[in-house]
Amino acid sequence: MLRRISTLNLTQATSFAKTQTLWKPIPICLQQQRFAGHNKWSKVKHTKGAKDAKKSILFSKLSLEIVSAARAGGTDPLNNNKLQAILNRAKAASMARESIENALRKGGDRNKDDLESVLYECVGPGGIALIVEALTDKKSRTVKEVKEVLNRVGGSVTSVNYLFEKKGKVVFTPGESGHSMEEIMDIAIDCGAEDIEEDPEENLVEVICEFSDLNTVSKALMDHKYEVQEIEATYIPLSSVEVEDKNTIELVEKCLDDMESLGDVVKIHCNAVIN
Repeated sequence: MLRRISTLNLTQATSFAKTQTLWKPIPICLQQQRFAGHNKWSKVKHTKGAKDAKKSILFSKLSLEIVSAARAGGTDPLNNNKLQAILNRAKAASMARESIENALRKGGDRNKDDLESVLYECVGPGGIALIVEALTDKKSRTVKEVKEVLNRVGGSVTSVNYLFEKKGKVVFTPGESGHSMEEIMDIAIDCGAEDIEEDPEENLVEVICEFSDLNTVSKALMDHKYEVQEIEATYIPLSSVEVEDKNTIELVEKCLDDMESLGDVVKIHCNAVIN
């Protein structure tokens, strides 16, 4: 089970929320109230294909992230915290060493086309808002695929950024620290965390912070010997859209499933609450 602390009132943060743990091939990130498709800790279970197919999608997206991080900050993880975090996540997912090394070689090849990070703001079925993150070497292909997914469910590409707040997110394990969860939470607060979530089943902790503090917070956590697996921006919905109609729920789930199956898409942020 997952439990959560809000550090908005640090001296009185004593209550916890619980949710079911689910495996997800890529993060679908939503507000801390557990909106539809909220990464692998979501309540909502989307219909998936075979487990091997999920793993293939995950490894493909991890390869993209490794290449992008290596080209941006170099192939030495000791000098590239973001790359180190992605490599930790790849190893935790049992990604083959050969696949990791191939991605690192591509990341170090300056003759290859650069991967570009792009955001697509979308309205989906039932009026839900989505921010779709992608890494691509050809934006025309990626935007075409995103629009095709939206067209199938009555959605469109349109401005929704004002419905979200950009934050920083760090996901890590206790690593070699030997710290208890209570100690980790105290340290995370001291490092600048605004919100902390624990998943004891996966032995993971997720920290939300100001986006401008992301590098500082992630480095401080690494200095405490925690094994960081994600260092990234996240988009927290400022409001939610409740989805109750059965047909609309099916369309929302289809939208999320089809979007995350796109090869260039690495993260999806959404404000839907499925009842």
